[in-house]
Amino acid sequence: MVFHQILFFSLWLGACVYAAIRGGGPERLAAAAQFSAVVATICFQLTRSRAGWSGMEIGIALTDLSLFLAIVAIAMVSTRFWPMLQASMLGCDLFSHLAKTLGPDIMPRAYYMTVAFWGYPTVILLAVATWRHRVRLKRYGVDYAWVWQLPQRYRNGWSVDELARPLPQR
Repeated sequence: MVFHQILFFSLWLGACVYAAIRGGGPERLAAAAQFSAVVATICFQLTRSRAGWSGMEIGIALTDLSLFLAIVAIAMVSTRFWPMLQASMLGCDLFSHLAKTLGPDIMPRAYYMTVAFWGYPTVILLAVATWRHRVRLKRYGVDYAWVWQLPQRYRNGWSVDELARPLPQR
């Protein structure tokens, strides 16, 4: 295993476990989706041909598409900003697959690097989002995860500061 793979798997496993244990609903769903996507990608890499990365990797592209759709679904019903950012990163990853289809003369190593690159910021974003969730819980005592959980006062125009005052600091 190469150093960058060890680094990625360490970051990925740490972020997924941290989000699963300490995250809110959106963080936990995203961790499950990312965990499933990485496992599926590993399975597709183990079964690919010897000339791998010379053409578009259909299985990996479909896995990336399913992860993208899962994160977009989370972004549509979540009160968080980070799923939109993560969906845009995953969209860039999907365009990497499209680029290989449109330009088959792209070097296999370059294709691999553009597809693999977006895994790092998405995993780091999940860890940061989980940490921010913990900060909001500590500061406000509550962190609404889904739009249907927001109080009616907030939907009527109250600011977050008026809705949930910070807890007194000790």
